[in-house]
This record gives sequence, structure tokens and C-alpha cells, in this order.
Amino acid sequence: MSQSITVIGLASQKIVKIIPIPDNLPEDLSLMNFLIENGITVASSCGGVGVCKKCLINHTVSSCQITLLEFIDINPSLQVQISYL
Repeated sequence: MSQSITVIGLASQKIVKIIPIPDNLPEDLSLMNFLIENGITVASSCGGVGVCKKCLINHTVSSCQITLLEFIDINPSLQVQISYL
């Protein structure tokens, strides 16, 4: 059974996209890069260094500082909430 990430826009109160998670994920793929590669706009002025905090998802998680695999482990709902979408 394949899993998917559900991206929810908090500003629009809508599901923005449902993204299937591929089976062969690189261990170091950040959540931010995964979202960008799948057409989701992620705010970031620091280029993924982790200092601007514009890429926050679910109110507290810096998407540039967590891998997709780590996110899957700590977030069983597999929901990504982005405030400005």
C-alpha cells in the first residue's frame, strides 16, 4: 500500500495537493526539496540553511531541516500544513 503526503493550505482551508511518496527515497532528501520537486511553492530566503524560518510547516517544523523520511516517522497523518497557501 503506497503512502501519500497531503498538503493543506491553512489560508485557503483546502487540500492543495496529494503527493505519492515513491518507494526509493534518497535518505537525505529534505521535506522542502520534496515539496518543491512536486510543484509546491515553499517560501525560503536563506536557501535551505535553516535561518529564515519561512519554510515552516505544521506551525513548528522547518521543512529545510528535516528529511522526508524523518517527517514520515514523526508525523503519522502525513499532512503538511502551510500557512500561506
